Amino acid sequence: MKRIGLMVALFVSMFFMTSCNKKTPEKGETKVSTEEVKRETGEALETKKTYLTQQKEKYQKDAESTLNYLSDKIKDLQAKAGQAGADTKAKYNEIIEGLQKKQGEAQDKLNELKLKSADAWEDVKSGMDAALESLKSSYNDAVSHFK
Repeated sequence: MKRIGLMVALFVSMFFMTSCNKKTPEKGETKVSTEEVKRETGEALETKKTYLTQQKEKYQKDAESTLNYLSDKIKDLQAKAGQAGADTKAKYNEIIEGLQKKQGEAQDKLNELKLKSADAWEDVKSGMDAALESLKSSYNDAVSHFK
């Protein structure tokens, strides 16, 4: 009787030991090859590059539009200055020269932006923003003198 109990205990413990060692594959577990990782990484990089290119083009278009608008407004101020009296005309021309200088700086930043790659254009963005903001502010100040 002791032997049967001992044998049963031995078999039960062996059963549990062997069943615990079996590893069953997890549901949803898939094997990924190196080629798949490379392909998906390449696709992700291409998507990023496309996105950055689109963002750069949109920003560049908006900056060009703003610069063109302000350039037209500066030309309007020049026309008004041409109709002013001699003393006032000299003052207006001085203001316009300052605007044209800032306009040139903004154009330089825009040209620099155009030369940058999609990955590096954001390095120039803050300088472009500052140049446009400075030109807008100076234009608004100039308009107040022309009233």
